[in-house]
Amino acid sequence: MNLFTQSIISGLMTGAVYTFLGIGLVLVYRTARILNLAHGETFAITGVAAALFVSAGMPLAAALGLALLVSLAFAVGLHRAILRPRAEWPPGTLILITLGAAFVVRGLLILAAGTDPVSFPVILEGAPVRFAGGAVPPQGIALVVLGFGVSAGVGLFLAATRAGKQLLAAAENPYAASLLGVDVERARLTAYAIGGLLGGLAAVLLVPLIAVDFQSGLAMTLRGFIAAAISGMSPVGVLFSGLGLGLFEAMVGAYLGALYQDPVIFCVLILVALWQSRNIRFGGSRRA
Repeated sequence: MNLFTQSIISGLMTGAVYTFLGIGLVLVYRTARILNLAHGETFAITGVAAALFVSAGMPLAAALGLALLVSLAFAVGLHRAILRPRAEWPPGTLILITLGAAFVVRGLLILAAGTDPVSFPVILEGAPVRFAGGAVPPQGIALVVLGFGVSAGVGLFLAATRAGKQLLAAAENPYAASLLGVDVERARLTAYAIGGLLGGLAAVLLVPLIAVDFQSGLAMTLRGFIAAAISGMSPVGVLFSGLGLGLFEAMVGAYLGALYQDPVIFCVLILVALWQSRNIRFGGSRRA
């Protein structure tokens, strides 16, 4: 096995997942101006729920569909039941509320599935495709193709469709958008729903390859946020930043060791924060 080639393959797969999560974070931020720190829980909820449903004897397709509905219900419920009634609260307070929601989900996942990682069968079976000393399973190919295909599709949706332009208008100036007939609340609800489905779809494709546990959500939120921040909160730019982050993390794990991945990622997060704050330090401003 060629270590470099296999690292590229692994980086493409994880990069596709970070792109899924980054787009969800960007959509919510651009419509509701909230950094949803519970966004990665849609990944953990879907993975754990699907594993539990399959272990209970449910067919795989039904288990995955029901798990995606659970993820969607969580994302929409977080907005409708918790965040929307407090929309006038300071943004920092709302961010802390989403962090609290993430820890609540972690506790519920521990009660439901315990602390050990869980998984479920792959959707696409078959022999791995081998090339240049590396191997990628059919599920991994689907993950990469769907990850970047869906990401590009979301970018086109925002730029070329009426509903997408309404989402952007609701983000830019919700009051002016409402005067022009845009249903701002529906736009925000749509953003949360799309984000929940993207996080769930990432779990459906990746969890059979690596497993998932109760603490996977915040780790995915962190990586999705780094990808989103590097792109400047751009739904198109996150396609490339998520890919770059996945490749970088895979290379760190391959050549330095898995124990170095989290410290290096945190350093990247600090550097991104310093880079993004450069306009603020010099008196400028930057709109998402």
